[in-house]
Amino acid sequence: RKAAASTSTAAPADAERLVASCGRAALEQLVLSSLRAGAPISLKQLEGSARPPPARAAVRVGTAVAQFEDAGPFSLLPVDLLVKVLENCYLPVKLTFAIEVCKGLRPLRFVADLWSVVRTSLQDAQRLGHHYETVDWITSRNLVRFAQWLPDADKVTELSLLISKGFAPDDVSATLALFPGVERLSLTGQGMNKKILTLMAKVQRPALRILDLDWGQVGAATVLAVLKTAPSLESLASHKLSGDILEGLAKLLREARQGGTPLLTRLRQTGRYAENVTPFAGVAAGALFPELQEFTISFALRGPSPPLPTAPLQGANLRRLHIYDMIYGFTASDASPHLSDASLACFIKTFVSGCPRLESLCLSHGRKYLSRGETLPRLPRLGKSFQATPLPRTLVMLELKEIVVAPSDFAGCELPALALVRLKHCKDEHGPDLQKDTIEELCMACPKLEPSGCVADEHRFEPKHSSKLQQARVCNYPAEHIGGLSLEGVLDALERGYTLY
Repeated sequence: RKAAASTSTAAPADAERLVASCGRAALEQLVLSSLRAGAPISLKQLEGSARPPPARAAVRVGTAVAQFEDAGPFSLLPVDLLVKVLENCYLPVKLTFAIEVCKGLRPLRFVADLWSVVRTSLQDAQRLGHHYETVDWITSRNLVRFAQWLPDADKVTELSLLISKGFAPDDVSATLALFPGVERLSLTGQGMNKKILTLMAKVQRPALRILDLDWGQVGAATVLAVLKTAPSLESLASHKLSGDILEGLAKLLREARQGGTPLLTRLRQTGRYAENVTPFAGVAAGALFPELQEFTISFALRGPSPPLPTAPLQGANLRRLHIYDMIYGFTASDASPHLSDASLACFIKTFVSGCPRLESLCLSHGRKYLSRGETLPRLPRLGKSFQATPLPRTLVMLELKEIVVAPSDFAGCELPALALVRLKHCKDEHGPDLQKDTIEELCMACPKLEPSGCVADEHRFEPKHSSKLQQARVCNYPAEHIGGLSLEGVLDALERGYTLY
């Protein structure tokens, strides 16, 4: 009886844990199945739909050994410690340890945690410009051999392949087929072509949630055929987003969910030159994907008064809105692509007024690329844009770039949660630099904003600290008012500000 009682009392806690580990799509499928069958959902069904938690316990290789044998000095290290270090190394380094160093380290091949993330790029996968990197340490054929060498490719949850021009499409397709259960997939690089995408469209990936995909000059129909294989997609990033792609994706996700709302929460354009995305398509994204929480986009407007939508972006759930380069900088020497003050105010109203829960906002105007002897046209002034379109009180981070600011521009703004501010090139090229005065005014008006959390043209308003950890502590991280931002995001804001990634 005591055992039965303990089981019954533990069941609700187990159910809560399992529900929290299930994806929204899986939960909706369970509810539909339960309604159709007229039976309640069991713990066994929840266990089958729950995502496996990341294994962070001590790793054991082969039998219950905690250390390697006959591995020289590496035998002195606990296995879980060595694996933890190697997890953060590039793939060639992992392979060197598992194959070439000594026989005592060969069991590393069977440590699933070490191979749960596979990336072929030798640069940071999130680095700006990685699209043009060339992978020459491994051929496409050896990439297939590596996938076959892994004892359990089903345990790989993240796969990031940078496809160089010399990679054979059949080899890329064969490699992808050996990793059916990935939840995060990144296929980028100059070697991405129509044949690779056509082969990809033949394989269903119901577990795929996060996709970073390049498709070059391939048409929308081929791209949508690939996106159709991922009905549970929650995040999409690409160099080549367009209005047609966004509309087609929304339609596919609704059909996959039998008319339900698409689950996409993150939409990111990885390139700054967005000739295929207009502000009208950007505004439409809010209606197409109501669950959107992060939106990173660029436009190619040509000033001074380009056409803009009259209806605002509807971002009821949007937390992060990052707009990099509103304008197209490559124009004739006698033309200025810069927006007028009135057009900038209209742009801000269009994209900010319908987002009441923003935590992070980046507005970068962009600037004209100058030829020799050419003078930079006047940048637009912020003016009373934030009086006409008040910033949401939930805002934690604000970044403005290439928009002229003055202390009076923030008069009347109520930003009780603002903790991080970055201004870059926000000074008048033909007048006084008021960025510092603007920062000081904001610090007095915002109770949680300290000088240590402000940067203007890479100038900090506190002495540089000796370590990144100290910088984070100065910003009181982790703290309730910036709990929605990652540590990397906080450090990036302090040092350089938000990048595309």
